[in-house]
Amino acid sequence: MTSKDELLAAIAWAASKGWTPATGGNFSARVPEGYLVTASGRDKTRIQADDLLLCDLDGQVLEGSGKPSAESDLHAALYRLDGQIGCVLHTHTVASTVLSRRFPDGIALNGFEMQKALQGNTTHDATVCLPVVPNAQDMDELAAHVRAAWPMPWGFLVAGHGIYAVGATVAECRRHLEAIEFLLACVLEESRWSQ
Repeated sequence: MTSKDELLAAIAWAASKGWTPATGGNFSARVPEGYLVTASGRDKTRIQADDLLLCDLDGQVLEGSGKPSAESDLHAALYRLDGQIGCVLHTHTVASTVLSRRFPDGIALNGFEMQKALQGNTTHDATVCLPVVPNAQDMDELAAHVRAAWPMPWGFLVAGHGIYAVGATVAECRRHLEAIEFLLACVLEESRWSQ
C-alpha cells in the first residue's frame, strides 16, 4: 500500500467515526517530494485521491487542484520541525475540543491501560501529559506555540479546536489518534462523575 492509499484509508476511517464534521480536519503524509495533504473544504466522508495535494516542505502546491487548507502550513512546519514525523492527522471531536478548553495547560493521564498505545509508554502506572497549545488563526503564530512546546511525540491538542496526532508512519499516527481520542473520551466521562 502506498502512502497515498494509506492516507486515504486513514481519512475515510476518521470520517466514519464522525471526527471530521462540516468538512473539518486535515490530514497529511510525508513523501519524498514533500507531503500529501487534503485540499480545503473537501468532504472527508467522500475522500478521493484527487482530493489530495502534493506540497513541498514550504507548503507550496506542486501538484493537484484546489487549495490547501490554511492549516496545511502547520503540517509543513511540523515536517520541518521533526524529520521523524511521517504523518499528521488532525480531527475535530467533542472530547478534544471541550477538554482542551478545560485544561489549557495539558491533560494528565494516569491509570489508563490505553496509555500504552502511545509510543514509548509501557505501563498504565506512569503519568503522561497530552499537551495543549493556544489556538491562533495565524499559522505562523500557531506553529510558534507548537515549537515552544516541542517535543510532543504523539501529538497535541489545540485549545478549543481539536487533536493533531503525529507518527513516524500513517499506521503509528492512526494508532496515536485513536488512543488519544479514547483517552479523552474517558477523561470527559470521568469529569461527569465528579459533578
